[in-house]
Amino acid sequence: MPGSVPLLEPIARDVAARLPGVEVDHGYVEFQSPSALKALQGGEDPVVVPVFLGSGYHVEKDLPAMVDEHGPARLTEHLGPHPALIGAVIDRLAGQLVEQDTHWGDLDGIVLAAAGSRRAGPVREAGRAARALESRVGLPVRAAYLSGGGPTVSEAVAAWRAEGAQSIAVATYLLAEGRFSAALRSSGAEVLAPPIGHHAALAEVVVERYLRAA
Repeated sequence: MPGSVPLLEPIARDVAARLPGVEVDHGYVEFQSPSALKALQGGEDPVVVPVFLGSGYHVEKDLPAMVDEHGPARLTEHLGPHPALIGAVIDRLAGQLVEQDTHWGDLDGIVLAAAGSRRAGPVREAGRAARALESRVGLPVRAAYLSGGGPTVSEAVAAWRAEGAQSIAVATYLLAEGRFSAALRSSGAEVLAPPIGHHAALAEVVVERYLRAA
């Protein structure tokens, strides 16, 4: 179960609780230990579930290379955009609205803040996530990005403002706190939801990916 954020350990525990009898391990693609390749070592025909929201370079290049280096293994799809994760984004935004004593009906629009990429795949997926969020909350949603091409989150908020919006929320389509989520604090939105974080939806999707591949 490789990823790039320090959520992997609690997610691995949640997944193990849902899959009794299955050995669940985790590893990181970069910067942290254990590495995903080390986690693969010793495994016999493992199923590898990429804990990433988008199909960026790690998913498309790094992980397939690690699997090839290891030998027999099954690499599943990454996690997003899955309906359960859209539900998690809604949960985080709903919690922030309660904290600020704000209601859904007070909002004029929502910006879905995604990591972004210069690759087309992750951008398309963020657009799909924005449309899914829009259909579920009944409010207009626009995707914006923290890297790669635009629009940036600040630009998306400013565009809403130029159209007369008074109350704008940022729904954070990121797995964990970090430099990307910190950058959102200057977006200019009235409401800023936290990243998905440790949420049951993550284990739910990992288990679904595993069972489909096993």
